[in-house]
Amino acid sequence: MRASLLVAFAVTATFGTADAAAPVERAADAMSGACALITRDEAARALGAPVPLGTEQAMSFPVRGRVIPAEYCLYGAEVIVARFDMGPDAETAFQEYRKSLAALDDYQNVSGVGDAAFAAKGQLAVRRGQTGLIIDVGQARGGGDAELAAERALAMLALGRL
Repeated sequence: MRASLLVAFAVTATFGTADAAAPVERAADAMSGACALITRDEAARALGAPVPLGTEQAMSFPVRGRVIPAEYCLYGAEVIVARFDMGPDAETAFQEYRKSLAALDDYQNVSGVGDAAFAAKGQLAVRRGQTGLIIDVGQARGGGDAELAAERALAMLALGRL
């Protein structure tokens, strides 16, 4: 549940304050949705520890007069892969999110991943076209270079599967 709240917060922070629809949750027994972007084995390798079967959740966020569809895969509370359909103003929305976090101590631009990417709050945010991703490995482990490297590796895999 903590992971669900963290991702819901990240989504809301990404696209502005909005009331989110209730999540729809299902076990990821087949490769579909956000869990199709990163396998359980890949999530475990990134974390350096076993992870449970991924659980997918889908939410819709009303933002700026439209709905942002979002889906995410939770591999326990330590690995999260979130995908957002940001729509035609994706570049602007992503830049607004970037600016809102740029003053944080752990903020850093990340090159070579998608059309734009940055790390902040212990998460990697990526945009490619109209799709946004948030990858978080080791939520409770405090960030750092190793965590960012693991998030970057997962982002590259996910981008290849979009």
